[in-house]
Amino acid sequence: MQVGHNVSLSGVVAEDVEYKKGYTRVQLETDIGRVYVMLAGQKALDRSSKLVVEGKLEEGFGTFAAFMKEPHLVSIERPNQKDFALKVRDWFSARFRKLVPDETEHGLALSYLLGQKVLLTISLKDALRLVGLSHIVVASGFHLAVVVNVAKKRFGKISRFATFAGATIMLLGYISITGFTPSMMRAGLATFLSLCAWYYGRHFHPARLILYVMALSLLINPSNVNNLAWQLSFASYTGIIFITPLITKLLYGEKQPGFFASIIIASVAAQSLCLPIAIYNYGTIPGLAIIANLLISPLIAPTMLLTFLAGLTALPLLGWLVGALLKIQIAVVECLASIPWASMDIAQHDGRVLLLWPAIIILAVVTFRITRHSYRPTYALEKSSKNGKI
Repeated sequence: MQVGHNVSLSGVVAEDVEYKKGYTRVQLETDIGRVYVMLAGQKALDRSSKLVVEGKLEEGFGTFAAFMKEPHLVSIERPNQKDFALKVRDWFSARFRKLVPDETEHGLALSYLLGQKVLLTISLKDALRLVGLSHIVVASGFHLAVVVNVAKKRFGKISRFATFAGATIMLLGYISITGFTPSMMRAGLATFLSLCAWYYGRHFHPARLILYVMALSLLINPSNVNNLAWQLSFASYTGIIFITPLITKLLYGEKQPGFFASIIIASVAAQSLCLPIAIYNYGTIPGLAIIANLLISPLIAPTMLLTFLAGLTALPLLGWLVGALLKIQIAVVECLASIPWASMDIAQHDGRVLLLWPAIIILAVVTFRITRHSYRPTYALEKSSKNGKI
């Protein structure tokens, strides 16, 4: 890689283009990895467009292999057939924005439903980061779980195969709309493998599922291992499926926690393994993450449903309702972010932060010993019991 030299690069626009401060900001997937490109002015570019740019190649940052500022745009090659899913998404977004014209409100709603983070205002994006809610505007496992549940309710009365086929088609459609980002890749693979297991009446052991999904995602794109979104997605997912049941059993035994208690437990579990990565990369500790998740998380599903119905029907009443919900959430996030101790700043890229992981793992092992929780599927436990192995 010729950092510091003028080079010619060709690649595909990997994610939504962002227009900010007089630049068209593009994530270009190239032979040398993902390159962050800032083109002067506003360019009419879509996801999947092929670009050739010439300019000075600079050192990358974060998860980007390199960076180019104001390169010369040599050529643009658009797909012969426009991405149909992208066309549907843009149609829906334009329709919804007319119904909810406020930039902050429709940006948050469309980020929830379609993962369009580029529509978020800078101030709201910063506020979400400060209170530990950046993950809620990333299309991931939660969104796909909603899609699968809808498919099961819609096709469940027909047959098991109809449910499997319907859910698979809906998953592929939703992923096509949001884009095959690293976090969506993880969520999509995990959801599809779990769906396959459900169809055959089986269950994956959590450790096996994580290893399968990790291996497949790295086979598809080995550079994912350096992608922050991929790292956070796997850390969050691992925390939810391994640590959530431990905390639940420690506090409630064989009983099930209530709705709000479930939100708190899931939030703590997800944040526990994400926290060292987030602190290392961002240099901030979100002190109000649990409170913010408790206040906002219950409102996400109703907001997504109203956003979908409003964009589909264009009914003013639905637009007013979703707008009211969004106003409440934005007000809560901004209020929490304004508290002086909402976040604490520390040095970025301090390796000592990663020592939190051994402490978290030790706590998890101790809790595992106390609760004697088994991650083995129920049918496996029953079979072992019959064979006299338990």
